[in-house]
Amino acid sequence: MTVMSAVRAFSLLALCLAGCGVDGPVAAPASPHHATTAPRPTLSSPSPSLSCPGSGTSLTAEEPNAAMGLRVQTVTLTNCGDKVRSVHGYPRVRLLDEAGEPLDIEIDRGARQITTAVRDPGSRTVTLRPGRSARFALVWRNTYGGTNHPPALGTTLVVGGHRIPGHFDLGSTGLLGITAWGPASSP
Repeated sequence: MTVMSAVRAFSLLALCLAGCGVDGPVAAPASPHHATTAPRPTLSSPSPSLSCPGSGTSLTAEEPNAAMGLRVQTVTLTNCGDKVRSVHGYPRVRLLDEAGEPLDIEIDRGARQITTAVRDPGSRTVTLRPGRSARFALVWRNTYGGTNHPPALGTTLVVGGHRIPGHFDLGSTGLLGITAWGPASSP
């Protein structure tokens, strides 16, 4: 067996062992031209669970779904605390610009001025036992209808005491639709 054949065989063995979970570097035999070391296998650790803020609730937002200028984004509030909580009606939302200033926009409860394609569950109380979630949708159009109003671009969504970074490109409409709180699917 030549030195190169031995190096290839040993490298193949090292790869097989790395795939089987053997921990630690495996060195190839010395070669007159160069020494090689198989890379140490890396194990990805599970992502840490989100900690629950002092408010007892956490807020997350999915990526906006966009089609033909219409944007729809689901926002979910989860009761991560140990007390029963409730939300009612339409959430209080604000959009902040890049400087952290509130945008001068109109909030369309039910989002009917924007589209009829998004279902609004209507104003009601949603009770959240620990571990349960409620959600609402943000709806907007990225249209620019003229030069009378500069395009509105929000970079932070504020819902209660929660802030979520994002890209809210309202164009020149100055209109943000929201649906009422509704129960999210059970975990």
